Amino acid sequence: MWSGHGNFDSAYGSAGGYTQSPGGFGSPTGTQAEKKQRIRSQNIVPCTVSQLVAADQTDETFRIHDVETTQVTMVGVIRHAEKAPTNILYKVDDMTAAPMDVRQWVDTDEAGGENVVVPPGTYVKIAGHLRFFQNKRSLVAFKIMPLEDMNEFTTHILEVVNAQMILRKNLTAASRVPQSFSSAGIGDMEGYGGGGSLTVNGLTVHQSQVLNLIKNCTVPEGMSVQELKFHLHDMSMSTVKQAVEFLSSEGHIYSTVDDDHFKSTDAQ
Repeated sequence: MWSGHGNFDSAYGSAGGYTQSPGGFGSPTGTQAEKKQRIRSQNIVPCTVSQLVAADQTDETFRIHDVETTQVTMVGVIRHAEKAPTNILYKVDDMTAAPMDVRQWVDTDEAGGENVVVPPGTYVKIAGHLRFFQNKRSLVAFKIMPLEDMNEFTTHILEVVNAQMILRKNLTAASRVPQSFSSAGIGDMEGYGGGGSLTVNGLTVHQSQVLNLIKNCTVPEGMSVQELKFHLHDMSMSTVKQAVEFLSSEGHIYSTVDDDHFKSTDAQ
């Protein structure tokens, strides 16, 4: 949804939007109660700290609007940073609740960007998993990126509102595929990280097509940019590369044997 260099998107997954696990919304098997229990977002859901604190919890499972949520994004300002030998602990404040603990594990064998402490006072966007540890909720981050433009903060709030509307809608109409943003009056957003019409889950059509191909690739080294272009013959190479760069910066995919091969972070 966001333009720029390396910004996070609002969602994670294919163009089908928030889906049910394992069969997706509208699966014909199982009772209604069983289906309700299996409702699970396969996407990264944009949230505020207050929503994460208020999320319903059963064991290690968190639910927002009765939808199991495994991966989330949040935006806030770092109030405190403390580095330990194996991790960096941040306190991140988005002004909707008390600052939340965000822990990022570091690779002690390599000197990479993940090992650098982001200084307090920096506004960041974080993607990670909500966890409950020592009677306290915290976020285990797999991506922390400083904001390059404060408009990204505003955009995140809009993404939060939109995601909650989608989750509520899918609870009442689970067998229906949500409409696209264009029908809601937002329209097309060409050039935003790969082009194509913006779909309800936050990824453009082009980004969703690229992500789906990479997700379905079973070879260990993943799928190359050239293979993506071969399968997406109606898409230009520059568009493919823009989508790959966007998905990589969002944490949806990662490079493997070289800079041209990618696998999905959500691969089974």
